Amino acid sequence: MKLFINGKMFDNLDKMAVTGENDEALYYLERNTSAEGHMVTVTGADGKKLGDIEQRGAMGLVSFAVLRNGAEAAVVERKSKFSIQPNFVVKGPDWNVAGSVFSTKYKVTKSGKNVAILKVALLKSELDIADDADPVVVLAVVMAIRNMLFRASIVGAAAT
Repeated sequence: MKLFINGKMFDNLDKMAVTGENDEALYYLERNTSAEGHMVTVTGADGKKLGDIEQRGAMGLVSFAVLRNGAEAAVVERKSKFSIQPNFVVKGPDWNVAGSVFSTKYKVTKSGKNVAILKVALLKSELDIADDADPVVVLAVVMAIRNMLFRASIVGAAAT
């Protein structure tokens, strides 16, 4: 499944569409300002809530929890904020993330098998998700990683 993500980070996000190959909105990412802390809700095109991306920590090494059906599906952490080749740990599904700050391509793998490939672009990024992966969890994990790469927070630079 291919998804296309407009923009590069969560800064100033109110509601952002994630589209499919035919430019139809499949998912929406929406900042939840009523929640305690910083959270982005993932909904389907029909408006049904599918999951959340919750920022944990406000300074230093921020982590993100991916919640699916109210349960924690993954936690994304960056091992070092200052490394040229950032290493991400995705706890839960035990995924590995390969790429670098200078790369425009990142691979998410599990046991050597591709879960997703992200091609990062300034205005529109492409996410190719394996057929057997949960697209909502993959999308949320990738958005958290992109956010950490661009050193932004869900609600803007003031929170990091």
